[in-house]
Amino acid sequence: MNKKIIAILLVVLFIIDIVAAALLFINIQILTFPETTVRVDVVEINTDEVILHHNLQLYNQNSFEMILEDFQIVATTTAGEEVANITVDGGSIPGQSQKNFSADDRIVMKGNLSGLLSSTITGVVGFNLFGIIKKTIPLEVTVLISLKEALKKIALPTIAVRAEFGTITRREVNLTTEIDVTNPNPVSMNINKFNINITTETGKNVGNFIMPGSQIPAESSVTLTGYGTVLIEALNAKTLFIDLHVNAGIQVAGLNKSLPFSTKIEIVIPDLNEYLPPDKPVELSLGVDLQRTTGGLKGNMTLEVFNPTKIPLIASDIVVWYYVVKDHEKYFVAKGPLGTGELVPEDTTFFYGEIVLLYSMLLKTSGGGLLPDEVFAQLRTNITLPGVTYSVPVAIGTYIDFRPFRAS
Repeated sequence: MNKKIIAILLVVLFIIDIVAAALLFINIQILTFPETTVRVDVVEINTDEVILHHNLQLYNQNSFEMILEDFQIVATTTAGEEVANITVDGGSIPGQSQKNFSADDRIVMKGNLSGLLSSTITGVVGFNLFGIIKKTIPLEVTVLISLKEALKKIALPTIAVRAEFGTITRREVNLTTEIDVTNPNPVSMNINKFNINITTETGKNVGNFIMPGSQIPAESSVTLTGYGTVLIEALNAKTLFIDLHVNAGIQVAGLNKSLPFSTKIEIVIPDLNEYLPPDKPVELSLGVDLQRTTGGLKGNMTLEVFNPTKIPLIASDIVVWYYVVKDHEKYFVAKGPLGTGELVPEDTTFFYGEIVLLYSMLLKTSGGGLLPDEVFAQLRTNITLPGVTYSVPVAIGTYIDFRPFRAS
């Protein structure tokens, strides 16, 4: 009897083992490969290297624990050159759950990385079934990376412009321009050149010149200086603007990015009074040499003007007005023109002219047929710049004693 029971038990156990083995085999056959998501981001790109961030996301759809081993990430160029090799620590993922594995690597800039990079992730995925059977599945995923996407993060430089007017010549005004350029990027930047146009509030172009560019180191600032001129007519404007156009460029391991941009900046128009030395005024000296002539007095006029500035000023419409003086009252009798001319910078300029004072004019206001005691001569002129509407009216006067011309 006992032998029969033992035999039956053995048969039952054998059947159970067969069934369990069959079930285990079925389970192994229906094991699902984990859902795998791979993301590779360019965290940073600078002059010397690129920093890549790899994120491997695995979801274990099975009811069994999943084990990951021997994970490795290898990045290669299109030419097959290996530029990154990363080992990722493995681990386990419980059934019906998700886990992320990540790693960073620095790719040293060498060769041309303008094409696509291939990141290949390899490893082994294993399953422990009740601690009895272990099944492993090789894992290999390849992701293509384009560094060109990283260049989209490159920012435009910031620019501050200052302009200072210098020497004024007959037709132009010298202009010194300083440009502060700040490169906020982690890579150096090349500025080819600055195209500068000077315009008025009406849009009229009154000057243009080119400033040389420079290399701007990563995350730093430089100050560039350029020199040009604007037309003298620019001083007539209500407002002046600098229209600046520039093309910045970045090159990293065979990748090129062009950053054209422009800006418009208002600049202050200089006050011409600032160009006149406060301790050295424009000096005018008028001399009139009167001599008797038929029917009156002939005067030889001499105007002497010293221009202490470096500006070629213009004395325009120079006229000497003559008045007879009687009882402290002035009466106009004649005027003598001296023309228009340039005042030589830091030098003396002379103007000459003649005037005839007829006795008939002098006697009209003197009464009793007597010459007046004095004649007042007043010089009037406008000091201007050629092409500039701004002017400074000037008037000086002198009294001429008439007693030497009276009949003795």
